[in-house]
Amino acid sequence: MFSPWRRRLVAGVACLAAVAAFAPAAQAQAFPTRPLTMIVPFAPGGATDVVARLLASEVSKPLGQPVVVENKPGAAGALGANLVAKSPPDGYTLCVCGGGPMVMLSLLDPKLPYVPTRDLAPVILSHLVDFVVVVGADSPYTSLAKLVAAAKAQPSKISYGSTGAGGPAHLGMELFKRISGADFLHVPYKGESNVVTDVLSGQIDIGLLSVQVTGPLIASGKVRALGVWPPTRSKALPQVPTVAEQGYPGYSAGTFVGINVAGSTPAPIVEKLYAAFAQVYKSAAVRDKLEAMGFTPMALGPAGYAAFLHWEEVKWAKVIQDTGLKGRE
Repeated sequence: MFSPWRRRLVAGVACLAAVAAFAPAAQAQAFPTRPLTMIVPFAPGGATDVVARLLASEVSKPLGQPVVVENKPGAAGALGANLVAKSPPDGYTLCVCGGGPMVMLSLLDPKLPYVPTRDLAPVILSHLVDFVVVVGADSPYTSLAKLVAAAKAQPSKISYGSTGAGGPAHLGMELFKRISGADFLHVPYKGESNVVTDVLSGQIDIGLLSVQVTGPLIASGKVRALGVWPPTRSKALPQVPTVAEQGYPGYSAGTFVGINVAGSTPAPIVEKLYAAFAQVYKSAAVRDKLEAMGFTPMALGPAGYAAFLHWEEVKWAKVIQDTGLKGRE
């Protein structure tokens, strides 16, 4: 038989355990009770920023709270992603994270201040992003073949802009350099809008940009599209051939965008966030907007998104190994 004090101790421990088990569920039931912050780890005006503002406006409705977008550009997306990774694990700070901060940077930089698979919990895989190779309207490169020929004749002289070293545009171009035998000069930027500015002014020769950003520029004749990176033509630019079609079968590159929160956020809160975003993606108007901007809507939940991240890591680890990128820009 337990003594009275021991019975009280056992009862107290059981009570604490019950409270601890109940706390996350109760917290999720009340969540959210105040505005949320959606961190975009790139400069304003880029593709990720545009989608973030669309999603923030729509998801605020099922959540019943405002969702405020904040831009935190730098380090190819690592600065903003790290801010979310180190934020309180309460679901109130979200990252609109792409392939760079979620996969590629961790493969390239052993000193990255966060571990994506540990420190950033997947909420939903939003969409895939199509990239397009563009040059200025007055550029002498009127086709991908002419661009490659010129780069082979002038190694490291023809410049291209990306949204940062180790980002999807940078790695995609490194892969293209390897299979084409051409060499280009990499110029990293903080955001797509900065790349556009310098392509239009002639400061750089090539822009590797999302279809969403370049579509209006292509339509107005301000830039010339030489090829899209996905394995099939973009619905937003059906007239532009893929790189694979132009003599490089099997070539495919690009990135994705997902929503993440701090790694130890309670599962009930993650599920509540996913349910709210999933409701947004049921809207045909939202999906149509994404497709018109050059994206492929996905809306994969936490488990599906986690599996997708695993396979992305496997794919890009092979690219990085084959191109010898690790340890250098």
